[in-house]
Amino acid sequence: MSEETVKPRKRHRGEAIWSIIWNLIFLYIVNKVPEWDLPFINERYDMVLWIFNMSIVIQIIGWTLILFLDFSWLWHLVRAVLDGVSLVVLLVLYFLYPFDFSEMGGWTWLDIILPVVFIIGMVASGLGVFVHLFKLIFRSSK
Repeated sequence: MSEETVKPRKRHRGEAIWSIIWNLIFLYIVNKVPEWDLPFINERYDMVLWIFNMSIVIQIIGWTLILFLDFSWLWHLVRAVLDGVSLVVLLVLYFLYPFDFSEMGGWTWLDIILPVVFIIGMVASGLGVFVHLFKLIFRSSK
């Protein structure tokens, strides 16, 4: 058994702490958006709120695991799961698209750009899943 599988590494702790804090703030924000009555949020936002909440809770759990158990194999497993969750969220956002910038004057270009950004994010998340799974399966036993 290698030393890495017995003793956790400490290099991801700062990233984990920051990610947990950011996700807690983001959890608060996404749940307050309906109260803010923003003109570019349409009626489909309520349909995507559940996936936002699920994703954020999974992110917090994953980063908490990394914070306390920063093993190489766990890092790659958790990151593959988190990238997979991000992929699902982006798919839901792309297909349900809870935004409408048509009544915001010169902001209608965002209705074209955001779906493209979601597609780029889906590709990046999908690649992240494969990269972390590959590294998990074929990791060296230093």
